[in-house]
Amino acid sequence: MRPIALTFILLTWTVLLSCNSVHNGRSENLTSITDSLTKELDSFSKTTLIPGFAVGLVNDKEQLYGKGFGFAKIEDSIAFTTSTIHSIASVSKTFLALAVMKLVEEGKLSLDEPINAILPYKIINPYYPNIPITVRHLVTHQSTLIDDAFVPYYIGEADISIINDQKKYDSLPAYLQPNLEYYRMGKRISVDQNIRNYAVAGGKWYTDSSFLNKQPGTFFTYSNLGASIAARIVESRSGMTYEKFTQEFIFDPLRMKATFWNIEEADPSKVSHLYAHNKEKDPTGVVEHPQYYMTNFPVSGLKSSINDLSLYLMEMIKAKHGKGSILKAETYKQLFRAAPDVAGLNKSDSTIFNGSFAKSTFWSITGEGYYEHFGGNVGIYSFLFFDPNSNTGAVGFCNLRDSDFGDLLSIVYKYQKKIAKIHKD
Repeated sequence: MRPIALTFILLTWTVLLSCNSVHNGRSENLTSITDSLTKELDSFSKTTLIPGFAVGLVNDKEQLYGKGFGFAKIEDSIAFTTSTIHSIASVSKTFLALAVMKLVEEGKLSLDEPINAILPYKIINPYYPNIPITVRHLVTHQSTLIDDAFVPYYIGEADISIINDQKKYDSLPAYLQPNLEYYRMGKRISVDQNIRNYAVAGGKWYTDSSFLNKQPGTFFTYSNLGASIAARIVESRSGMTYEKFTQEFIFDPLRMKATFWNIEEADPSKVSHLYAHNKEKDPTGVVEHPQYYMTNFPVSGLKSSINDLSLYLMEMIKAKHGKGSILKAETYKQLFRAAPDVAGLNKSDSTIFNGSFAKSTFWSITGEGYYEHFGGNVGIYSFLFFDPNSNTGAVGFCNLRDSDFGDLLSIVYKYQKKIAKIHKD
């Protein structure tokens, strides 16, 4: 054998052994990190009132960690797992971003199009009647539409209703009874009717106070109503229901088989119960809370599992670098591009927990460069975030709206940073 050939072979083996050593080192480090995470989360689960929760950590290729803790159904001792189906609340809006941008990509919609050129009715800020609200204003929360200016309760109606109402809910704690009464006033109506009621002059739930006295496009204020209108625009320009559109263009391509808008379509054995505190102040336990349907479901009503959401998060991480599968690279670039800063944003807090530092299409961008969204409602807290620099991210949710969820988020964030360091190294 020639010396040069022998030298080449030896060098090749040295490189291969070195790469294998690095890979093994990373694997050992990851195992050590995830073992420590499990111990910390297990300890957390034993001290919190939150009955059950699950988290997942991913990179752009795979789920690096996924585990559930506690119970999805206390009464039946059913464990909370990464296959448990639970509501993700406002994290739902990140899917709306995909739906809107899919239509933009297909040439069926422009972000700078006035919404009144699309909808079959007029939505006008009464303080700035000559300034049109555009699709871009909706998706960056600059529409000046606000939530809860009028509560339908005062006319004996509700924008939320109970799913499978039962007599046992009559015994819920006194502080929950007004909510229960309100839910029982509700009827299922379409997203379109919800918008007509709230945002169109003359609607049953309309008030001028549903709009800020600010010019559209100049002020940030988080708006579920504005997001609902964006979902209605998806229906209008696609010619499909929002449920069918997201199923065909998002859930099916990503193989998200445990993701539903209607909880009644899910396997009941895999659905988590919702819980509320047994007392309004100084709670010592929890009570089961009824499942509920919200008439603005596209912005807060998606149900999914950690396993499915991990698939989605992997797509988002790849997409940030132009390698996603749902949209083209240029379309994803538009989706993730930060909107110009406007009044109302909080630029003084650059930590990951500030969702108002900067905005893209329904996503928050933190001062650290993370993309994130949080969600919360009765029986629900959720988070989803990723770091484009390390191509790592995390997702989680729980079945009780409790302040301890902030501690859970902090734990997961801490370990995501440790995993990110491995990837960077």
